[in-house]
Amino acid sequence: MSDAAELGPEVVLDVEVRDGVTLIVLANTGTSTGFEPRVEFDVRLTGVDGTVLSDLPLWTSLPMLRPGQQVEALLDIHGARRVAPQRFSATVTFRDGHDKQYQRRYAHDLTVYDSVPTFVEGSGHD
Repeated sequence: MSDAAELGPEVVLDVEVRDGVTLIVLANTGTSTGFEPRVEFDVRLTGVDGTVLSDLPLWTSLPMLRPGQQVEALLDIHGARRVAPQRFSATVTFRDGHDKQYQRRYAHDLTVYDSVPTFVEGSGHD
């Protein structure tokens, strides 16, 4: 049973920071398709443009996530979203190909990214 091919789906919700852009990422890091991935947030999450990210159909309507597939939602750009909650939890549910349901809970604290340096175009030295 230790064969990696038997791992199955593993749908995770994470936060990723790239070049000052903060994304919420829903990804299948497992070895088989995760069906009906669903995400429920414990707070109302608002993106940098005012979009209520926690209400997006993305979190309640995907039919599946293939192994290695991920979807992203823009949360913040260079700390522009300071008035919104900085801590949130999300519960992710999904099924495998045998109709077995899984549930994972992820807690995130966005303040850990506050001191991460970002690249600003044109700030280099000649």
